[in-house]
Amino acid sequence: MTAILPERAVLDELPLMPDSAPPVVLPSLLVGVGLRERRVPRWITDPDLIESILDGHIEIPDDLNPQEGAQP
Repeated sequence: MTAILPERAVLDELPLMPDSAPPVVLPSLLVGVGLRERRVPRWITDPDLIESILDGHIEIPDDLNPQEGAQP
């Protein structure tokens, strides 16, 4: 008989966070699950590109989107 070992999750490999650490939630995760609106940088003026960004077809990296750090 062969025993099947349970699969190890990737999170099992990470060190534990101290209790005093603040929670970290990635802004893109909040946008992906619909808890925050997608933001379009002010320097983008093409209406078709703006629509594609708002529809989620194009992602703007955080370093190119100065509005990303602002609270909604």
